[in-house]
Amino acid sequence: MSERRRAIVVGGAGGLGSEICRKLASEGHRVVIADFDLARAQALLPTLDGAGHVAVHIDVTKDELVDSVFEAEEANAPLGILVIASGGPVVHLGQAVNVATMAIADWERTLSLNLTGVFRCIQKFAQLRMASPVEDARIVIVGSAAGLVAGNGTDVAYSVSKAALFGLARQAAFELASAGITVNVVAPGPVGTEEFHRNTNEQIRAAIASKSVLNRLATPEEVAGGVMYLLSPAASYVTGATIDINGGIHMR
Repeated sequence: MSERRRAIVVGGAGGLGSEICRKLASEGHRVVIADFDLARAQALLPTLDGAGHVAVHIDVTKDELVDSVFEAEEANAPLGILVIASGGPVVHLGQAVNVATMAIADWERTLSLNLTGVFRCIQKFAQLRMASPVEDARIVIVGSAAGLVAGNGTDVAYSVSKAALFGLARQAAFELASAGITVNVVAPGPVGTEEFHRNTNEQIRAAIASKSVLNRLATPEEVAGGVMYLLSPAASYVTGATIDINGGIHMR
């Protein structure tokens, strides 16, 4: 993609999403920061290079709100890029909750946020672009190494929801190829975001970092770099792929 585009980043105010927004803006794209936390999204706006960026509220668990956000932004200019960096919290990180004890309500909430919500966004973007094609449309999902490795410290609902994203991306890539839309995933390991540091202590962070052969956490910039590659002209022949950015936690 040589021309600058209008990009919507779902979960754009989060630790990873905000860095992706900054990189997109630095390359001249007009960014729509779509996040459940509108105040946080609005606070991010002044940190972005360039002009024409907006912040909007979205709730990926509600069809009507996803539809209204995408349709409103499409009315301003065609959306050429969709990055989905949203996701629900790990309900029972580090606690003894397993497949036998997890509450169905926790299971359903996690899958609604991490899987069905992602599908809603992809579906709406695909409907818009198939009705009105644009050249080199791109979808990138920010997944997780938790979907690849068992015993990763997350609960079963989180792991399953992240594992399902790989299949979703492959099938969407197959079905949307004729419309010129590529669909790919980046799968980070543990990332040293502000949220991660706020919700852990030094001992926990060291234990998690030790699972990487590089013996450290990823930075948000490193993950965002993988996303930007998949949005770049260099990745025009890449679709249905997963880029692992996990420091060697999982090798294949």
